[in-house]
Amino acid sequence: MRLRELLQADHLALKVLTGHDLLDRQVRGVSTTDLIEPGRFVKPGELVMTELTWHTGPASAQRFVAALGDVAALVSGTALKGVPDDLIDACAAAGLPLLTLPVDVPFSTVTEHVLRALIAELGTPPKPRYGSRRRLASTLVDGGSLSKLVTAVADELEVGCWVVSPTGRIVVGSRPLPGEEAVRLAQTFLAARFLPGMADGLSIFPISRGAPHRIANWFLAYQGTPGEHEDLIVELAALVALERSRLEAAHRIERRVLDQLLELLESGDAALPSVVSRLHTLHVETEHGLLAVVATAGPSPEVSVAVLDELLRPLAPGVVTASDGVAVALVPLAGNSAEDLTAHLLRGARTLEAGLERITLGLSGVTTSPAALSGLLEEARNAHALAALGGSPVSLVTGDDAGSHRTLLAAIPGELRRSFRDRLLGPLEDYDAAHQTDLLATLEAFLEESGNWAATAAGLHVHVNTLRYRLRRIEELTGRSLSSWDGRVDFIIALGMR
Repeated sequence: MRLRELLQADHLALKVLTGHDLLDRQVRGVSTTDLIEPGRFVKPGELVMTELTWHTGPASAQRFVAALGDVAALVSGTALKGVPDDLIDACAAAGLPLLTLPVDVPFSTVTEHVLRALIAELGTPPKPRYGSRRRLASTLVDGGSLSKLVTAVADELEVGCWVVSPTGRIVVGSRPLPGEEAVRLAQTFLAARFLPGMADGLSIFPISRGAPHRIANWFLAYQGTPGEHEDLIVELAALVALERSRLEAAHRIERRVLDQLLELLESGDAALPSVVSRLHTLHVETEHGLLAVVATAGPSPEVSVAVLDELLRPLAPGVVTASDGVAVALVPLAGNSAEDLTAHLLRGARTLEAGLERITLGLSGVTTSPAALSGLLEEARNAHALAALGGSPVSLVTGDDAGSHRTLLAAIPGELRRSFRDRLLGPLEDYDAAHQTDLLATLEAFLEESGNWAATAAGLHVHVNTLRYRLRRIEELTGRSLSSWDGRVDFIIALGMR
């Protein structure tokens, strides 16, 4: 659509402040930002909307406009009483159309109008093979869901069809798909050198939306060979991408509020009513517990945000933003436990290993008090810093871990950890492999029971004399005494390095 068409929408009541001669520009998307340098988050041809909360004077106006690049136009919101003259001058000098929106028209109304228009434009005359393009586009325009859209395509082609996330989460599907199969599809999608591709007899087709990394994208899986049903699959991917853009417009607004909350907390001047107010705006409740998560993954903070957002769904979707080069999320624990969330994050992260070299996660403890939010975020950042010291592809440290000996172990270089562990436990592993014994498992059980002979023998379902023989053999092979405190500590540390 063109800017001129947007201005003809009476319910938007947009007014032109600069660029009256540039109204034939094409609008190819829409985004919302209040970052002082939004260049990384906006794309050429987008209609960019801002509340002007970044504005501090003429220098900020010039800096903001310069960072916009080749966007279609700028729309100012209502955070200030009026559009500053210096912003009008900066837009005029840059040849950027500047529009203003009435107080009673929210950004979401503009977003909805633009995306509906873009979706409608896809309803161009159909190719001979399929007559459903306009019908598919109208599915979304008329308020239909992604599920209806995918079902319409599946019915048209008489095949199964799914939209899948890179963690193997089924976003929508025309029929059930086993979870393990969805995970295998996701791993193939992430590791594939070329796409479209195939896995488990299904074709995999990427949903291109200008994602900063494949791991931040969704994909289509459908019954058929790559290239089969190409016209309709390409059309479906484009429509799913537009619908996802519409959903993400709301996320951008949430992230802006979270950015403001983080800035408030970091200033050290955060009044409790202000904190509570922003938590309510984000629909983040502390009544059943709240924790913070900090993560890094991939080449940029944008990818880290996309990865953490995906990892949290659908168990405990939180609000995620980028802060100081990492992704930060506040996660309410309604109906879940911290242990459930930790296990969920680890499962998803291990699926994503196929597409990333490293995923590092730090989790705070749990609080029910908004007043403790600043300390919660600091604890998550510290846990993340400790996780970054680890050498494994997926590294996760919780607030509880940060106060244990695991903290010291994580700080030890990987080669030194492996050397210490192999020297102490290697003889036991070799002996078990050669004689089909369970010395290593016996050692773990003995230490787990704090050296209690009777409890260990009962847990292993062996006689105490058998246990005594095994422990003596462990001491002979390792040169360490299990009756001494130092010996037991050495074994505990070595087992923690596995």
